[in-house]
Amino acid sequence: MNQGLRDLSDSLNASVKGKFSSRKRQIDVLIDHRHDTDNRNRIIIDAKVKKRRIDVNGVEAFLGLMEDVGATHGYLVCPNGYTKSAERRAQEVVSLRLLPLDRLENFDPSTWPSCSATSRCKGKVFWDGYPSVDIFLAPLQNDFHSTNMVSYIHYVGKCDKCRNFHIKCLACGCVLTPAYDDEEDVGAQCQCKMPWFWLASIESDADGVQSAELHLIEGVKSSIRTVSRRAL
Repeated sequence: MNQGLRDLSDSLNASVKGKFSSRKRQIDVLIDHRHDTDNRNRIIIDAKVKKRRIDVNGVEAFLGLMEDVGATHGYLVCPNGYTKSAERRAQEVVSLRLLPLDRLENFDPSTWPSCSATSRCKGKVFWDGYPSVDIFLAPLQNDFHSTNMVSYIHYVGKCDKCRNFHIKCLACGCVLTPAYDDEEDVGAQCQCKMPWFWLASIESDADGVQSAELHLIEGVKSSIRTVSRRAL
């Protein structure tokens, strides 16, 4: 267990009585964590060994557990990955994150940054994704046979209070908060000034259900990636 977890009040294999089920619910890791505000936050982690990829049913079951034990945030460990439908369902929830094993080492809830969307918000940013952009750099001699690939890693997440999207570029440290409800917003670009930008918008699916979505627009590839979303 890393230092961040040791600094919190945590319990392994905890048992909590469900407020809806009225029975004891087993929780792999229970963390009671106090933010800068007086609001008490309960984090639960499901770290059971799964032989298959986490599917949407697994996400739904974990959401039910979170609600039953009064968890404000939840981490669902995915040793063998997760399906696209599971990822989409998890993205719709502000405070649920699918946690691959390669991200487990850096897991530290005590490092959640404060919301940057408004000065009035006292929330914390809950990172739930790590999109990267790969670009190929050629030497000045235009020798395209010896190009090097550079990956620009970003954190994306949502504030657990105002629910606004946040993006952090690990190259320059810039934090962006594009507004999803601003029709005049033309996108946000970090200080790196690379050929991509971020845009938040409200989208409707085939059934007319609306959601707020965060898009990564890559100019070189002329591609649009939806990297996060949440229900309205």
